Amino acid sequence: MKRGRIGKCMVAGVLTLSMALTSGAMAVGDGQPSSWAAAEVERAREAGLLDFEPHSGYQEDITRGEFAGLAVLLAKSLGCPVEELGQDSWQGTPFTDLTAGTEGVYSAAAWRLGLMNGVSDTTFAPDRTITRTEICVLLDRVMDVCGVELPQTVDGVAERMASGAEGAIPGWAAEGVKNLIGSGLMKGSGDGWQLSAHTTVEQAALLAVRAMDAGCADLEAKRFTAAEREQIAKLKELRATFGNPGEPYAQAPSVEEFIPGKLNDAFLQDALNALNYVRAVAGLEPVGMRDEKNQEVQLGALLLAAGGDEAFSTEPSKPKGMSEDLYRRGSQVVKESMSGREQRDLTEYVLNRVEDYSILFMGSGRRWLLDPLLTTVGMGYIDGYSVIQVGNGTSGEWDGPDYVTWPSAGVFPEELFHDKLGWSCLLKPGVYVNDMEDMDGVAVTVTDGSGNTWTDQVAEDKESADGAIHINLNDGYVRLNPSYGGTLMVVFHPVGLEYRTGEPITVTISGLKLRSGGTDTITYTVKLF
Repeated sequence: MKRGRIGKCMVAGVLTLSMALTSGAMAVGDGQPSSWAAAEVERAREAGLLDFEPHSGYQEDITRGEFAGLAVLLAKSLGCPVEELGQDSWQGTPFTDLTAGTEGVYSAAAWRLGLMNGVSDTTFAPDRTITRTEICVLLDRVMDVCGVELPQTVDGVAERMASGAEGAIPGWAAEGVKNLIGSGLMKGSGDGWQLSAHTTVEQAALLAVRAMDAGCADLEAKRFTAAEREQIAKLKELRATFGNPGEPYAQAPSVEEFIPGKLNDAFLQDALNALNYVRAVAGLEPVGMRDEKNQEVQLGALLLAAGGDEAFSTEPSKPKGMSEDLYRRGSQVVKESMSGREQRDLTEYVLNRVEDYSILFMGSGRRWLLDPLLTTVGMGYIDGYSVIQVGNGTSGEWDGPDYVTWPSAGVFPEELFHDKLGWSCLLKPGVYVNDMEDMDGVAVTVTDGSGNTWTDQVAEDKESADGAIHINLNDGYVRLNPSYGGTLMVVFHPVGLEYRTGEPITVTISGLKLRSGGTDTITYTVKLF
């Protein structure tokens, strides 16, 4: 089996697929998938393999243009670099029958990736149906460009082909047929492999899902150690526990009447699961929450919702008509908490704060959520105003690692990563010198899997006339986030690197001064999955 090029998974911000095609795109088919295919079609949609609607029903034969879409999106899911696609990206091919719209765009992309050829030098025939023989060849090419080796689990395939039992198989198709039939992805029936038959849209979706699962399994085994795969499996289990918070209120609040209401347990649990997921990614212990703390924190959310922009302050103003006791309690909560507005739910707020575009500031959300000393949180939410209490008896003793990084050392989910992300390393209190004036020698070097290197040293924060720190996220930087609780955070943004699934990204932070004397260098590796 030939395996020339090794596929590399590109993540957001490198080379991405961006479809915004409406006019001329395939229309939604009238029918729905058959009951036996519904689950796999849904999986294909969730995985982004069906990022288009078939122009005919799911039980109709799939066309070359439609299968080109499946093939390109399958290649993308397996890490093959896919060019950015747009309305006019169908142009520049030799095929005179490709036009604007989804079929033309995907057909052109499949041709450029070397997955599909035309039926002649100038004709692609996107509307023509595709045979099972052609599908075998096409899926084998996808596996090849992505560096996937399909395990051969079906015996006697080569012998059956040589015997002529399946009819004459063209030389250009022989290897693809052998590989796909031998892997069990393409299955036959009592009448044989039926290589000249066509395939319905729902059958093609099933094939694409099978190919994705087989490809991911092979690539994961190549890219990650057994221990890393075990950690990935644990994180995936945790990831499945949140993302569906449901209705927020068990008892509806009233901002006008200053009634805090009560949040649904499932709504709160969803957010807590999200928080413990990102803590697990960072190698930290989970935190808990208590109902009485949540009820008190709900008063902080009420104060923010009632006070609006004026309440977002270290000294929130008192809304007109609010009782002094309610204001005092809500104000105290706000002082001990992280807070945000315009959030759909608390889960979204947790994920936004760990991403944290305000990472340079002392009170950054990531710093609080990934605090190794954090043991208990309280959560409140009213009309888009979110509050998470991280102070007031929520901390324990730091008995974890000497530093906490984000993206985390070890394996790190691609869904939490993008190339504008501010990287950080939170240092254990008491180990390193915590003097901002004595950190000139701190430098950071980041090296990607291809050997490209970015390096920079601590730079002075540039302040505008209003005193705010402004960063251009397209530029690299190294900053020191000021101390709180005796800790220091190194914050940096590498630029010009390539981030690929499973390829190690090595980070070195040097020049850190130890309280015991001398300097220290921290080195760790990140692998995206």
